Amino acid sequence: MGPGAVEDQERESGPLVFQRGKKLNDEYYIVSVRDNTESAIVKFFAYELENSETFDLCYSYADFDALFKSHPELVNPANKEGRYDWVVDRLDFTTDSNGTSKRLKLAAEPTVEEEGHPVKSGSMQKSVPLERRLTYSERTRLRVEAEKLEEKRAANIALKSEKNRKAFVTELQEKRKLEELKASARRQRIDEERAERREKKEMQKRIAEERLKRYEDNEKNREAAITTLEADRKTRDLALIRDIIDTYSEKKEALTKRLEDARQRKKEEEESSAMSAAARKEAEDKLNRKRQDKIAERNDRLKQAEREYLELRKAKIEQINQEKHQTEVKKQEYLKEKAARRAAQLREKHEKIEAWERQDDQRTHYNLQKEHARNMLMLDHIESLRQKHSQEQAEAAARKEASLQERREREAKEAEALAEEVRRRADVEQKRISKIAEREALREAKKQSILRPHPKLKTAEALSARDQVELVANARERHREEKTRQRHLRVEQEVAMAEVNSVREEKIRTRERTRDLEFARKVKEDKEREKQRELELQARKIEKNMQEQKMAKKNHQLQQEKKRQAEELNRQRDESLQRRAMARSMVEEVPAAAAQ
Repeated sequence: MGPGAVEDQERESGPLVFQRGKKLNDEYYIVSVRDNTESAIVKFFAYELENSETFDLCYSYADFDALFKSHPELVNPANKEGRYDWVVDRLDFTTDSNGTSKRLKLAAEPTVEEEGHPVKSGSMQKSVPLERRLTYSERTRLRVEAEKLEEKRAANIALKSEKNRKAFVTELQEKRKLEELKASARRQRIDEERAERREKKEMQKRIAEERLKRYEDNEKNREAAITTLEADRKTRDLALIRDIIDTYSEKKEALTKRLEDARQRKKEEEESSAMSAAARKEAEDKLNRKRQDKIAERNDRLKQAEREYLELRKAKIEQINQEKHQTEVKKQEYLKEKAARRAAQLREKHEKIEAWERQDDQRTHYNLQKEHARNMLMLDHIESLRQKHSQEQAEAAARKEASLQERREREAKEAEALAEEVRRRADVEQKRISKIAEREALREAKKQSILRPHPKLKTAEALSARDQVELVANARERHREEKTRQRHLRVEQEVAMAEVNSVREEKIRTRERTRDLEFARKVKEDKEREKQRELELQARKIEKNMQEQKMAKKNHQLQQEKKRQAEELNRQRDESLQRRAMARSMVEEVPAAAAQ
């Protein structure tokens, strides 16, 4: 507290007449007493050593005398030190209904201090009148008590720090245990998922092996059946040959015609099968191209939506920054205008004060200097608050820009990973289709090689080949349906992933909007508090100026009244002198007239 503040406090509350230390609620306080004879009040101030808070209790002279009516030893007003000591012994704190603030009160009994002993009137530090100096023993006692207060305060601070440290260590250990439990549960879940994937992979492998074994068994059975049929056919053919040797020449033409018809039918069937296969392949290619086009369109729509969202967000951010800049410019202009208006009002007030207070130039000059220093201090404080607010806004904008850049990079990486996965799946699908085609070609070639060595039995073999072609076509159709179903499943999975991504992006946008609204609300509350603080400061200044004007007006009225009373006394004295002179002249004229 500077010299100017001490002088203001002494002028408002009066001079310091009593001071001593006291312990309340395990906290150490310095209790000071100030006596203001002009306002006829006595104020008790309790200054807390730990957090520098000050609490006061005020009494008028009449209320203060009423406290000691039942105490004969303190009824005498001259025993001021005993009275002050009696009140300080009974000081205590009371809190409001919310328990947030506390104030001084006077208890009915003396408050207890260390180890439950009540404070005695002579046990604590006594006040030292300001009219005499402290002796060496009093200074030593005061220094020892101050050192004790510092030691107790340090011990209390160390106790609180140790308590806070233990609470922090306990909380940290609990958090560590919770993290360990989470990690163990996560590891257990990962192990279970790995075991499930391993079992699923083994099951798929076992199913594939069983399917391959079943195919091999079917192939062996088919070859055995074909061998049996061929042997039977050879036996029957030999018998038939022996039966039809005699009629061979007659039936040769009919047989040739039938064989030609069979060849023609086989050729037509092969052409129709080739045309149907080509049509199916063309339909498959068309479906694949259409699917690729749809996937490309969906990716383009997603990229376009992302670009539109980023452009909209950028525009919103620029708009908010522009609004903040305009608000800051308006605030600066308002502050400048307010400062200019305040300076004009101060100059006008100072001119009025100089008009009716020319006899007190030294006091007026001192008041002007103090007011100017206070104004400069207020302007410096406002400027520091403005700089602090600008710095906080810049830091918040930098954090927001960094978060946005990080999210953009993360989304770009996710999009690249998704595109790479789609390309990899397309490559795998293409390779699988080519492998299937090669396998079918090999199987067809093998079948043709088996059926080729029997030219005389082409009709029956053609029928068997047609049956085999139909079986292969059915197998291909089932395989194609399975691929279509798997493709649909993949598309559904991709749609589900897109929905999940959209929900996640919506949540991110909602969270960012909530954060922006919270930040705007905090900025608005800070501005409102700053405005309220400025209004309160201006109100206090206006009230103080009004009080000074009232005091000046009152002093002026007192001076005018004294001047009028002096003029009245001078007039009465002059009239009395005139009356005495007239009486004396009349007394002197009477003997002169008698002598004549």
